[in-house]
Amino acid sequence: MALIKNPKDRILELDVLRGLAALGVLCHHYTTNYTACYSPPTPVPFQCPWGGDGVQLFFMISGFVILMTLEKTRTLLDFLVSRFSRLYPGYWAALALTFSAVYLFHLPGRETSVRDAVINISMLQDWFGVPRVDYSYWTLTVELSFYVVMALLFKTRMLKHIEILGFLWLIFMVFNIRVLLLAMHFHVPGWIKATGLLRYGDLFFAGVLFYNLKTKGHRWYRHLLLLMCLAVQYIFRREIDPLVVAGFFFIFYLFVYGKLSWIINKPTVFLGTISYSLYLIHQNIGFIIMNHLYSLHLNTWLVFLIPTCVSILLASAITFGIEKPAMSFIRERYKALIKAKAS
Repeated sequence: MALIKNPKDRILELDVLRGLAALGVLCHHYTTNYTACYSPPTPVPFQCPWGGDGVQLFFMISGFVILMTLEKTRTLLDFLVSRFSRLYPGYWAALALTFSAVYLFHLPGRETSVRDAVINISMLQDWFGVPRVDYSYWTLTVELSFYVVMALLFKTRMLKHIEILGFLWLIFMVFNIRVLLLAMHFHVPGWIKATGLLRYGDLFFAGVLFYNLKTKGHRWYRHLLLLMCLAVQYIFRREIDPLVVAGFFFIFYLFVYGKLSWIINKPTVFLGTISYSLYLIHQNIGFIIMNHLYSLHLNTWLVFLIPTCVSILLASAITFGIEKPAMSFIRERYKALIKAKAS
């Protein structure tokens, strides 16, 4: 354990969980999702239907991390620069590679126009009703929507009331689907639906609650609110495996109580380090490779393992060649600008 570096006091357990979630999503896409989309001539080596639920773990981690970040943030601009430098450089690299690969090698049902790709640069394609360059990018719009909400709460000094506001949002989510829509024929504005927070807001709030449990104490109402988050998730996502989501909450409880350090080792920390790029780059490029390998009649395990290795290599190149250097450059330039203005 002592041999594993922890740069800038990062929470390694959460990094590892990101990596495992990204790997779960990859396994889901390369098995269950690929089979549904392309009906391969021979069965994939295994099925991983639950792996797609890894995005729910992403959302919970974001709720925890973003509140933690904002509580250490001085100004709104600090937060915006921090998030921009973290998300956009790696995303732009993955976007360019994915669009180029699909354009050159073709992927039926996944091709987009240059115009669509340009709009995807904003990461707000779902807000504009524009096709995604990669289907995996749908989660990014939801993440950005959550960031906007948290930034507004930070700016208006309402973060101290986030547990009350989160509780009211849970109530609104339930009433929206069960009462307002069914009984009163109420229609939520399209821009609210586009944020995804009516469907996944409970998961971000769960992450917020776990952060408060870990940093502010184990109050009974926080546990009750977490139970409500879990219940709301079942109401909205009846197709999910109940044990998977409950497992995510259980894992977070282990983390809060300091019982999750056993997942930290060099391979899992590395996987966590490249998790964002791995999530962004794996799907369409992996499908292109799999289509080609199936045409060569290779063993199905090779059809799975080769695109997995390629995705890990590409994710590593993006992380260490673009994402991290760009993030450091942007943040250092911002610090220098702030220092110059202050002097």
